[in-house]
Amino acid sequence: MRRIALFLGLLLLAGCATQGRPLVTERAQPPDARVASYVVRKGDTLYSIAWRFGLDVKQLAARNGLRTPYTIYPGQRIRLRGGSVAARKPAAKSQPRPAKPAAAPQQAPAFSWPVAAKPTREFGRGNKGLDFSVPARTQVKAAASGTVVYSGTGLGGYETFVIIRHAAGYLSAYGFNADAAVAEGKNVKVGARLADIGGTGRAAKLHFEIRKDGEPISPRSVLR
Repeated sequence: MRRIALFLGLLLLAGCATQGRPLVTERAQPPDARVASYVVRKGDTLYSIAWRFGLDVKQLAARNGLRTPYTIYPGQRIRLRGGSVAARKPAAKSQPRPAKPAAAPQQAPAFSWPVAAKPTREFGRGNKGLDFSVPARTQVKAAASGTVVYSGTGLGGYETFVIIRHAAGYLSAYGFNADAAVAEGKNVKVGARLADIGGTGRAAKLHFEIRKDGEPISPRSVLR
């Protein structure tokens, strides 16, 4: 009897562990944080790699000695953690130069809603953005003006995924689309059509995120 009770208890615990897991959260989780490097695959951009691992793209670029436009190629190994790969040169003796005036800080963009619908799941509790349930083929619109830095299917689980770079270190991302209407490198205006929601019927979904310097923030804090 004790063995039967123990077996039933294990089954109950397993059931509790698998029920109620948010689908988007599982898909959005980056690989193990202890991973030190990543080998570039076809279709990757430095922005998609930074997004996958929850890193700031500027810090990732500096760590790998990359400058804009952050060109990478399949088979290249990207260092995710640790110091910069750039060789340190001895400081040369020179006359001190007058300090350059500090650049004016960029103004944060004003974000608009990507679809005309209320979120069905809010930011937090494992969710890094907002989720929407909308009819299939609903148009997804750019939440703010910027440049498309990723448009593809390489981020597993999101289907077609679009990432836009905005001013002041902001990124916005749109997942679960059908076919993207924008290509990487394209400049888009706020409200521009990015893609149509995939799926069928009224059960289609959109996952929407905003990140600041690589960190997910509540979209509601910047949406107007």
